[in-house]
Amino acid sequence: MNFPTDPRLADLAYEAANFKEFAESETGYDLWSFLRRVDNVIRMETASFLERSAVEPLGPILLVEFGEPAADDRHKQAVGHMVRQIMEHLGYELVQKGANIPKGMFSTGARYQHPSERRDRSMRITREQRNAWLEKTANTPFNSWLKGQIYDSGGKLDLDKLYAVAGRYGIRDIERYKTLNPGQQRMSIGNRLRKVVPSEEYAQSE
Repeated sequence: MNFPTDPRLADLAYEAANFKEFAESETGYDLWSFLRRVDNVIRMETASFLERSAVEPLGPILLVEFGEPAADDRHKQAVGHMVRQIMEHLGYELVQKGANIPKGMFSTGARYQHPSERRDRSMRITREQRNAWLEKTANTPFNSWLKGQIYDSGGKLDLDKLYAVAGRYGIRDIERYKTLNPGQQRMSIGNRLRKVVPSEEYAQSE
């Protein structure tokens, strides 16, 4: 399956610096194209939203696309260098270098955050507090309203219904999300819907 380049990155040129020789190779050219694909940009943005390293979800796909050489240190360093330029071009800010990645091809990676998702870093949140927050968030008026729109009678997510709701509120580029798993699609499209659905439409869910 061929995935298009994210239109926001179509004209972005890679500034290779110390990776000039690698960038001018066929592998380097293919890697730059690979990282700017719509599906991979969604993966990096989703990981960043979840406060994970942007490269974390790319490991398995890089191995499929480029084989064992993808795990070489120089290759991984080039990925990190390219990803930083992509994320910064999209308006993200570097918030942490060398963040630990529990498992996978990368052991560490940089974390990025978009200014629109900035949180108060003076707050230290425990895992228990986070789980409680997620539990409460799942039952907010908006999420209760959306759940009623996109789940079938058996409690299973119906992606066609999700796409229909997205279209109803002007979100037309849903094709870019279809390479993600259903949960990721629900989260990504749901986050966009939250910004455009008038609050009076789901206030009755309270």
